[in-house]
Amino acid sequence: MIQKIMIATLLIIPSFVQANDIEFTDAISQNSFEEFIKEFGSSLLFNPMAPAEPLGTLGFDISLETIITDISDDKEFWINLVSDNNPSTYLSIPRLHVQKGLPFNIDVGAMYISMPNTNIKLWGLEAKYAILEGSTLTPAVSVRASYTNLSGVDDISIDTQTLDLLISKGFLMFTPYAGASIFRINGSEHTDIVELDDVNTTGYRALVGMQFSPLPLVIINAEIALGEVTQYGLKIGVRF
Repeated sequence: MIQKIMIATLLIIPSFVQANDIEFTDAISQNSFEEFIKEFGSSLLFNPMAPAEPLGTLGFDISLETIITDISDDKEFWINLVSDNNPSTYLSIPRLHVQKGLPFNIDVGAMYISMPNTNIKLWGLEAKYAILEGSTLTPAVSVRASYTNLSGVDDISIDTQTLDLLISKGFLMFTPYAGASIFRINGSEHTDIVELDDVNTTGYRALVGMQFSPLPLVIINAEIALGEVTQYGLKIGVRF
């Protein structure tokens, strides 16, 4: 029952939080464009939504996730860059996330979204290496690299690169984890309304999360990211 409630929540949240196309409806300044790329680009980062421990050679994880970003909806750049000029307080990005364990403590993964009622499409790739696999006494430590690319938005191009350092330690059904990230966001505009320089910005964030396994194979995950913007992640999936 709890899985059904979580899945319904993941699917319903985006329809209430964000239902706008991203497009230029009026001109903005270069400074405003830079602020927009920082906030919107941060919402497109490939959040880990998983602890540091590796899946193992036969491991597999498939999940539905929603990342909710607290944006500056009262700022000019958001008002002028959504189709109805009425941005929501939060931008919600749902996604399908698949991970596969490989030999030598390596995991690889991919994610994809096509947001209902918007022109936002996003795909991403990730690779994670566990420096320490973890045991009953010691934590797992891993490094993770990821990439995302925005498509479907004609007026703006954005891609991101992220490097994470993660640590986690399981206790019974719970696996708390934490991490730190450095990321780069690259954005450019493609519209006749304005002529703005490309934006290339670097940022940092901290991550805190908890993975919960209430039933065999079932995982529920909550994560908070603190950086340029605040993000909240929710995940329901199957891991084996």
